[in-house]
Amino acid sequence: MIDYSKLNSGQRLSDEPLMLDAAAISEYTAAVGDTSSPTATDGAPLVPPMAIAALALSAVINALRIPGGTIHAGQELDFSQAVPVGAALHCTATLAQNSVRRNWRFLVVNLEAAAGDGKVVMTGKSTIMLPV
Repeated sequence: MIDYSKLNSGQRLSDEPLMLDAAAISEYTAAVGDTSSPTATDGAPLVPPMAIAALALSAVINALRIPGGTIHAGQELDFSQAVPVGAALHCTATLAQNSVRRNWRFLVVNLEAAAGDGKVVMTGKSTIMLPV
């Protein structure tokens, strides 16, 4: 069990490679019912932006072993470029804030996903509430 009270602002929570192959994207779109199938101007398939966010946040949830009863209270995301299916990204998550109000612990997590060339394709933050 993780002692969430010992997590500090600035602490790296996850640092994971992410392969956005056709199978991973198909699994994501089936799970959320996304039928948009974005494509580039040349017709090449693109990754739905929210798939990047979901998979990056999933790495944080796994790293922190988030328990049941947790609430994903909000997120703010910025996507700077389209990502082709088959791309490899590197996702990092850093703790921005760790506070307790009433019976809830609030973890605010900064997220970043970068392509192999180092270009950042997604930044954002997510707020997770855990019962204390």
